[in-house]
Amino acid sequence: MIAKGKSISHGTAALEYDLVKEINGEAAATEIHRHELFGCTGEEMVQEMKPYFVDFPNVKNNCLRFEVSPSVEESAGMTDADWAKLGNDFMQRMGLMNHQYIIVKHSGTEKNRRQAHLHILANRVSLSGELYKDNWIGKRATEAANSIARERNFVQSKDIGKANREEIKQAMDGVLARMQGFNLAGFSRELEKLGFRVREARASTGKLNGYYVTSRSGTEYKASEIGKGYTLAHIEKTQKNLKYNSISRNYGNTLKPKDGGLHL
Repeated sequence: MIAKGKSISHGTAALEYDLVKEINGEAAATEIHRHELFGCTGEEMVQEMKPYFVDFPNVKNNCLRFEVSPSVEESAGMTDADWAKLGNDFMQRMGLMNHQYIIVKHSGTEKNRRQAHLHILANRVSLSGELYKDNWIGKRATEAANSIARERNFVQSKDIGKANREEIKQAMDGVLARMQGFNLAGFSRELEKLGFRVREARASTGKLNGYYVTSRSGTEYKASEIGKGYTLAHIEKTQKNLKYNSISRNYGNTLKPKDGGLHL
């Protein structure tokens, strides 16, 4: 199970997205639980939060947003009541039970229709008027998820991350071994066919500095997190080695890798 968390300033937009989420034109959102909120729309609910913001006029990020995602296998068979219990358990561990919040379940993602997960939007100011500290909130969300995972015998986020990176690496190796030469555009297209999205990282000047790959479960990783050999500086060498190893397996040990290609 993994969890993400951050403080945001656009609570209405985030909540409206959570409530009306569709996948391929079909409704994918189900409200699971709410606490001290009574409006029918995202805008109405965030309006209910605003009186608590008055004492903190200089705080821009006045809402908290979380995503809680058990694995497909872990969530199989979970009822809405089970999801509500999971969401409230998470909020309790985050110290947010005295805050206004709403929990919405999405039945899947665009990349994986079976990957159900929770979106939670909370008022950063408690019902008693205290501002929730948002430093290291992402790390605290991960720790809360890991704590729940240990108790429920779920897979912890670090293990999911390891599995995600290994899955990406295997897909990359397969694509690189098939390519005649490396180019990022072609590499990206082939990975996308396998369900892995590639995002280029460019400087303000437009210079390509690197790239990111999103796993099938939706978590994005820097190329360097997959391995040094997959960064732009080293991926061509990795591709040549993979090509050599692939050909060697098929034709025996008669080929040797040299700069510029493969030689008998």
